[in-house]
Amino acid sequence: MKKITLLMGLLLLCLVFGACDPSSYQFDYQDLKDNTVTIELIHYDNPEQNSFISWIPNHSSALAPFQNSQVTVLETLDDEKKSDFLKQLAKADILSQYYAYDSPKGICIRLSYSNGDFLILHCNHEEKTFQGYIGKYSENGEVVDYIGTFSSYDSFESLIHDFFDTTI
Repeated sequence: MKKITLLMGLLLLCLVFGACDPSSYQFDYQDLKDNTVTIELIHYDNPEQNSFISWIPNHSSALAPFQNSQVTVLETLDDEKKSDFLKQLAKADILSQYYAYDSPKGICIRLSYSNGDFLILHCNHEEKTFQGYIGKYSENGEVVDYIGTFSSYDSFESLIHDFFDTTI
């Protein structure tokens, strides 16, 4: 009887911890292809970046706007590489609504859309962790949609190393 009770407790514990994982998200290649005008490797100077203690609550009201004046463009991706880049991005697993930071910082990838909006892809490059910021902004820098973060740092790093000449 004690073994059955212990087993039931362990199963319940696994269920509780397993249920806390954020959901997965993947970009739609065709949507990216139809709307992306330019892809840039940028450095975003953001000394005000804050990290969140937990990802569980919705932190969307605490997300910071994007300041275009703090961007240095390091490299613009050639048009002939754009399709392959977008295919690789569409295969990357994203932790949906995983709140790590309130804004991007440092090395980022910016996808500019035909309507003026843009997408920022960021991972914590200094610590080489998956924690980062993936979000869509309006032309004036207001947060349109928070998507999450890459499920692994390698996904972000390979997008840079496979397609850009700039070494980081």
